[in-house]
Amino acid sequence: MATSGSEVRPLTQRQSQDSPSEEATKDGNLDDAPPAKKPSIFKRAWDSLGLNVGMLMLMTKGALPPTISLAIYQSTPFAEIYSTLGYLVAILSVLSFAIMPRSKFIQTMLLNLIAICIGAAVALLGIYCSVQARAHTTAAPSPSSNGPSPGAAVAGYNSSASAVCAIWLFFNIYLVNTLRALRPQLQFPVIVYSIFSNVAFTYAPSFPNMAAGTAFAKKLLEVFLTGFAIATGVSLFIFPMTVRMSFFNQSAGFIMAVQGTLKAQSSYLQSLEKEDAFRPPQESDDEHTEGKSHKHHKTKKAEPLSTPETQKLKAAIGALGELFGKMNADLAFAKRELAFGKLNGSDIDELFKLFQGVMLPLIGMSSAADIFERIAKRWGWTEPETASTPKVPLEKERSDDAKAEWNEIMKTLHEPFETITEAMHDGLQHALYTLELVKAPKKKNEKNANDKDKLPRDVEADAGVVKPGDTGYAAYLGKRVDAFHEQREKTLGVFCQQKGFKMDSNPFANLSQRRPSMQVRSESLSEDIETHRRNKRQLYLILYMEFLLWSTGRAVLSLMHFADKKVEDGTMKKKRLITPGMKRTKKWLSSLLKEEDSTTEHTPDAAESGGAGVYSGASFHASKDPEHLPPANAWQRFGNGFRNIGRILGSMESAFGFRVACATLSIGIVAYLKDTRNFFLTQRIVWALIMVSIGMTVTAGSGVFGFFGRIAGTFLIIGYELEVKKVGVAPQVASSNGQPYYQIYLLAPYRLACVSGGMFVAFFWTFFPYPLTARSQLRKDLGVSLYLLANFYSIVHTTVGLRITGHEGNMELKENPGKKLGKARRQVYIKEVALLAGLRTHSAFTVWEPSFGGKFPRQQYDVIIQQVQNLLNYMMLISYASNSFIHDPTASPEKASWIQDFTRLVSSIDTTSQEITSTLALLSSAVTNGNPLPPYLKPPQAYKLSARLEELDADILSINHIAEPGYSAFAVMQIASSLISDDLGKLIEGVKALVGEVDFSFHASDDSEDSLLTKDGQKGKKD
Repeated sequence: MATSGSEVRPLTQRQSQDSPSEEATKDGNLDDAPPAKKPSIFKRAWDSLGLNVGMLMLMTKGALPPTISLAIYQSTPFAEIYSTLGYLVAILSVLSFAIMPRSKFIQTMLLNLIAICIGAAVALLGIYCSVQARAHTTAAPSPSSNGPSPGAAVAGYNSSASAVCAIWLFFNIYLVNTLRALRPQLQFPVIVYSIFSNVAFTYAPSFPNMAAGTAFAKKLLEVFLTGFAIATGVSLFIFPMTVRMSFFNQSAGFIMAVQGTLKAQSSYLQSLEKEDAFRPPQESDDEHTEGKSHKHHKTKKAEPLSTPETQKLKAAIGALGELFGKMNADLAFAKRELAFGKLNGSDIDELFKLFQGVMLPLIGMSSAADIFERIAKRWGWTEPETASTPKVPLEKERSDDAKAEWNEIMKTLHEPFETITEAMHDGLQHALYTLELVKAPKKKNEKNANDKDKLPRDVEADAGVVKPGDTGYAAYLGKRVDAFHEQREKTLGVFCQQKGFKMDSNPFANLSQRRPSMQVRSESLSEDIETHRRNKRQLYLILYMEFLLWSTGRAVLSLMHFADKKVEDGTMKKKRLITPGMKRTKKWLSSLLKEEDSTTEHTPDAAESGGAGVYSGASFHASKDPEHLPPANAWQRFGNGFRNIGRILGSMESAFGFRVACATLSIGIVAYLKDTRNFFLTQRIVWALIMVSIGMTVTAGSGVFGFFGRIAGTFLIIGYELEVKKVGVAPQVASSNGQPYYQIYLLAPYRLACVSGGMFVAFFWTFFPYPLTARSQLRKDLGVSLYLLANFYSIVHTTVGLRITGHEGNMELKENPGKKLGKARRQVYIKEVALLAGLRTHSAFTVWEPSFGGKFPRQQYDVIIQQVQNLLNYMMLISYASNSFIHDPTASPEKASWIQDFTRLVSSIDTTSQEITSTLALLSSAVTNGNPLPPYLKPPQAYKLSARLEELDADILSINHIAEPGYSAFAVMQIASSLISDDLGKLIEGVKALVGEVDFSFHASDDSEDSLLTKDGQKGKKD
């Protein structure tokens, strides 16, 4: 169904809210428009903070647990029970992270409870060993009542007991932090366990018997459980939030972000209609150019800026991908969460897949900006003509003609693109209303609207067409999408007429009524081959954009059908109890100790996270042992197991655990020496140990960032002051555990020095004996990213081959190869997206690390990361477009004739090439290990499939077949393949600039002046 220009006018109004309308510009009333009211200072200050109601609620919720803990301490019964250990309640209530969504909080709390129960048992065992060491070296001491807690009497110093406790503390910290590095999901439980061990084993040498040790361990366990209980109450009853709520809020934000991306995409495509569309903005004003240095001009010329429309489109796509990554992190928890709602776990999973289906063609459309940038760079449209660099008249004429061609092409595509974009925008709004992600507006009588503010009349609304949210709107959108698909006849017909292509009278007619064409190839009136090739590239790019826009419309339509289906089957009618089911519960339990991808919720502070750690698979780390054959008997298998002990001890995870243990004992040794033990206890140096356990991270950049935050954010002083005010300042109460009472003005610098000292020790052991920097982690993670990219391309390559040959099989069967490949493809893609986000975070944290020697090439890393992102998008685009080659058994023989001939010809050509996989694997190894690349490494050349097909069958790619279902998909795959080949060459050059290249250029020459080796064998020229 065709759409008139008046029907698309409302979209133009929506898309131009931040700029003057086209009508106002034409009428010349732009200068007469009243100026916008400037917001108040308070409004501008508030906007600059970037805060909203949701963030304020989370901030309030996070502050409540320690506030409640300190307030409840003013109760006399509470103070009598917890005595001087009460401030630990506030600390543990904070470390419980009550701001997490419910299912994440419950999982973390469950692991925390298991951790402190194990910690209490291990502490009792260590205390027993300490008591036995004291009993076998000294006589029974007379206990003192001045203990760390009620009932925990202490005795004098004993060197044997101190040595035993020091050993217990060291190996405890070493083992749990090795586990912390190996399993990121155990971050919080390990921190809680470390605090319990630090407190228990620093006081353990003072206990004369097990009764005192048991009383202390019991009281310490009560303190921890009380802090957990307060945090649990706040999490469940104060501003309760579930992962499902977060996921649905993100879903609404995702759909709105898609609408914003469509708006940016439409603005970009419209900008291509202008004559200066391909020239970036230049600072031509004299007042701006006079003050610019020569260096600035040189830099700007070497790296021209993109147009504002291009920057907005790329920014919108980047924000969309970032939000999609956050949704993926919440997906597993949202599916397994117990809740009272409407959509169950399977619905959430299907909704996420539909979102991915919408996002992929949008990413492909954003790549059109890269394509046009390369076209503009090839023709020189991005650089202004100057007196020093004049253009040849003939070359300038051809360049201007090519630019004018693209301007006219985009003007021709304006109306159908605008129509389908408006339809998709409204379709997404329909999904928002139907799935109840946003509240649908109430219908109002438009007659009461103010005439002067009334928008242009909507023809569809006047004709009684259904609106978003109404029943049957999906059918209306389906007609709009079909109309766009049929309207290609006009746009492609105009293009073929301009280029002089000879074609049938109506290639879009019924395929069975079309006469076969026996032309050798699409004829053109162009006189040279280069012009013919350029025309074909233009045709492919038009098909590329039309196919992706049409695919986006179909994806939006699928989302609408899903939403309408949930209404029809009664899912959205009422809420009900939703349970995860036995299968998901088993998967959740198995994931607690299984190696998995880490996300920011696994870190003690999301702001200092070094990015997401991704499990790349066993094959990335496993390698064939060149010194050992596979075991052939039981003894050899036992020997392999024995060698694994050394492999574990030499691993990076073990090294991290050893560093944390050394850092802990660097301070803890003060507690186990006779001359310094009293100082350690009285000044509470134990908090320096706790800061080491919390503050040490795998990389230095994130650690430095967290160090400053913890030093500035310590609140122990307030807790101690309130504690003293309640129990009293009398020595027998406030100082009952041997710690002197200080006024607040003395306590503040003492506690700050204690925390700063712990942070300094943690910082030192992060760099000693060799640094664990975010920069080295960035390099290794980049190698993993290249490895995953190679894996992803291999999967895509195999998938396309199966689809072309028709061997993908029934996708409903779990054991089907196509089903397995699809699951593997999604998993690797999501891993790669998460890892790329982590790489950008690592890159940001490199600025916090001190530099010794040359500067860190952060800009080169950022460029490579972006190239990997582009390659991933192009590969996913190939996989997406190849869906058009899937054999449809329900299709008519006439409709399937061309696709059958096409797949038969492609199958007869040996197109199987995994050179790209090999190249990416080689780059991954070079970056991971820091080894130079082999010499003369070149990217694989793009396979010229279209030329090979035309050699076999001249009619297969004739213009007469542009209406075929797979012709546009083939154009998309051809363009994406060319982009992969182009960007792979840039990636090789970028990696080569980082790691270098093996140089075999030394040679011997007969001419002694030119020889690199002198006669005596030394390098250099002979004097």
